[in-house]
Amino acid sequence: VSIAELVFRGYLATLRSKTTKSKLDVSKVHKRGGEFIESELQAAVDNKLTNEAVVREVIERAEERKAWLFFCAGVDHAQNMAQMLRDCGIEADCVTGATPKKQREDILAAFKAGELRALTNANVLTTGFDYPDIDLIAMVRPTMSPSLYVQMAGRGMRPKSHTDHCLVLDFAGVVETHGPITAVRPP
Repeated sequence: VSIAELVFRGYLATLRSKTTKSKLDVSKVHKRGGEFIESELQAAVDNKLTNEAVVREVIERAEERKAWLFFCAGVDHAQNMAQMLRDCGIEADCVTGATPKKQREDILAAFKAGELRALTNANVLTTGFDYPDIDLIAMVRPTMSPSLYVQMAGRGMRPKSHTDHCLVLDFAGVVETHGPITAVRPP
């Protein structure tokens, strides 16, 4: 069964991918094993001006969306994005591989309860995280991996209680690289 068929039958929500004004520049980031080198990737995309532009654009385009999930390029990037969101008045937190289990559970529970509007992460919530009402995904983590792209995008594809779609703001160019979620192109 294809993703397109599951969307058509109502088992998955539609993703509405939007081109963003802000773009991440990874032209100088090297690859190893077919993927960006994480330390170089994070250094290339985690800077104050870019992070500010991303956060401003998300806030402008989010409208009434209530559950924003950010995929970031590394731990520092995820923490910096969460802080920038808080500085802009958005209730936000961050989970990484180093977040203690109880703290992570509390953060995820707060997100699902609507106490947090935004959640940033670094390589943690790509699989095994299920919250159907995610209605905005910010792709701020470039990847050459089509399977990682599908996993990230999949977090927004569960049918929702309040809308029929999830907005994907693709700052990282992953949709351009891999194609729409219903027709992902292998590398």
